[in-house]
Amino acid sequence: MNRRRREPGRLSRALRAFAWGLAALLAVLAIGRVVLAPDPSGAGGTRVALAQLAHLRPELEARADAMQELFPEGRVFTLALYGLAWVDVGRGSSDGALRARSLAEARRALVLAEAPRSQAGFGEAGGLPHGIFYEGWTAHLRAGTLHLSGEDAARDTAFRAACGRLDAAFRSGGPFLDSYAGMAWPGDNAVGAAALASCGTLLDARYTRTAQGWLRAALRHADPATGLLPHDAGLPNPRGESVALMIRFIHEIDPAVAAAQYAGMERTFATRLVGLLPAVREYPRGVRGSGDIDSGPVILGVSAPASVVGIAAARMTGHHRAAADLRATPEVLGAPLQWRGRRSYAFGRLAVGDAFLAWSSVVRPWNVPAAPPSSSTPYTGWRVGWCGVWGLLLVLALTRLVRIFRRPAAPASTFHGPAARTHRAAPALPQTEETT
Repeated sequence: MNRRRREPGRLSRALRAFAWGLAALLAVLAIGRVVLAPDPSGAGGTRVALAQLAHLRPELEARADAMQELFPEGRVFTLALYGLAWVDVGRGSSDGALRARSLAEARRALVLAEAPRSQAGFGEAGGLPHGIFYEGWTAHLRAGTLHLSGEDAARDTAFRAACGRLDAAFRSGGPFLDSYAGMAWPGDNAVGAAALASCGTLLDARYTRTAQGWLRAALRHADPATGLLPHDAGLPNPRGESVALMIRFIHEIDPAVAAAQYAGMERTFATRLVGLLPAVREYPRGVRGSGDIDSGPVILGVSAPASVVGIAAARMTGHHRAAADLRATPEVLGAPLQWRGRRSYAFGRLAVGDAFLAWSSVVRPWNVPAAPPSSSTPYTGWRVGWCGVWGLLLVLALTRLVRIFRRPAAPASTFHGPAARTHRAAPALPQTEETT
């Protein structure tokens, strides 16, 4: 009976110790994820991107097909981003073996992206056989393989044909060509224009002039309030994911315009999730909107794709500190797992997300010099705030644990209680003749 009375106290003590121990562990993980987050501008960032690509490489086509089930461009998007990440890894390395491996993987992705299975979902649109989304991303990837290999682009008949198609389409129907019949998005057109800029670098300068003309025409449709390019060709409103994406490609055409767009992006979309973690809003401040295929879920105004592509925008415009700040957030919220040189996020369930993050972390310019580095960031001081909050929790948890384990438990035999004394048996009397 006494043992049963003491068990609730022991159980409560164990539960409290477990709870505070779990809190201490979470605090250590939260601080450690931020402290050890890869810097995209350093070798560590490339190593992490390579581990992500190693995760995607096996069953690449199957992973891309799984993304196709989620949205209409899933297969091509995944393959293109995978190949482009390899292009930028190779272009950033002086290791001959790594460059050769990068070229082989980029070409493998290009073959899959140009296969009939990839083309099946894209019909004629915008004066192009498969619309500007498909034509732009595949032409950009093909240009990347030529930038990386250093081969004579004039000998690549497929590349020459793609350059001719894009040039003719932009000249006759720009600035916003359809991706699907009757549907046009400036972001898709920015990719095609950047591919045309590569055509100018690798083939003929007239293609560069067409890309520059496209940019001038596109800017006439910029949002009057922010100066940013719109998300939808039929509306003036900008959105974080598409603005960040376009900055990467506009930089190939005019770095000064890309820098101005990036400054506008920071003013309009830079934020901190729950007041702490660096992030990019999907909609401008003061504007509420729901998530869709492009943005994914919008949580507290923040879009994961916008935040990830924001890394690429910051890198392209020389804002490496801001890129490092944004790159830390997936380490905290993305549930990263690494095993035997393979790294995935979101438990490996979203291949296009891994491809996007790897690409954003290694992206670099192809046709123009790198932007001058800038140490400015809209997220100044966030690491101190983050580590301070979790550091306080860690100190509190450790303090509580020390108190719990220092407090002695009541000895098992020191207390019997009045009931036990009342019912204690009397000592037996000796048996004698008188007593019997």
